[in-house]
Amino acid sequence: MDLRINSHRLGIIFWFLKRPRLYKQLVRELISFSKRTTHPTLQKSVEAEVLCEKLAVSEKDGFHEIFPDQDYTEISEMHNSAVREAEETVRLKDFNWGGQGNMSLNYNLAEATKARNILETGVAYGWSSLSFLLSLENRNAGRLVSVDMPFFGVENEAEVGCAVPEKLTSRWSLISLPDKDGLPKVFKQMPSIDISHYDSDKSYEGKKWAFPEIWKHLKEDGLLISDDISDNMAFFEFAESVSSKPFVIKTFDTHVEKFVGILQKLKL
Repeated sequence: MDLRINSHRLGIIFWFLKRPRLYKQLVRELISFSKRTTHPTLQKSVEAEVLCEKLAVSEKDGFHEIFPDQDYTEISEMHNSAVREAEETVRLKDFNWGGQGNMSLNYNLAEATKARNILETGVAYGWSSLSFLLSLENRNAGRLVSVDMPFFGVENEAEVGCAVPEKLTSRWSLISLPDKDGLPKVFKQMPSIDISHYDSDKSYEGKKWAFPEIWKHLKEDGLLISDDISDNMAFFEFAESVSSKPFVIKTFDTHVEKFVGILQKLKL
């Protein structure tokens, strides 16, 4: 076992040490560093990519597979001013936390299910947060609870969720913790979830831990949405374990191809 700490790992440790609320995660990271080798599940990413390409459909077609009788609307058509305002806010930032992701898909899924209790893991600029909050605003009901641990090395943590305007924050709670510490807090205050959008720990181990925890609190007919399912086989393995058909959506985030997975918790 190689316990040597290189400069990158030392930088991560110092970053954590300045954030006492993340000390539990620091211990997890140190344990992970000490054990890390070439993980056998890494090879499965090829299998996941092949499955994604085989099953993938467009956002609109995937939505209609689940909700054939519902209309699909681009979020920019329904909420043009809110999206433009968020784009201008993000444009002025001097850091890059990625693109807008699948905002319209999120919005339409929330609309179709008339979701009231929404859980999100991973926030960054807050594009998915904005999409869900705009749907909740349509119904003047419900709430979004987000769990987000800042990116390693990031010092501008106050900017997390900056795409969300102040007028929408009354329905939003942000828990700035890693999944293993933040999700139990969510489940205490929101034991029944209509939609969960997972975009946090992309590792095989992270998804294998989080998906079952979220599924236990997902209501009947509720939706589990996961970004980046081609990274490893965790999503497909979980779908098989709960006998749920995996819906695979091909999306483009800033012109980069990615795959989103959706599971619906149907009554067995």
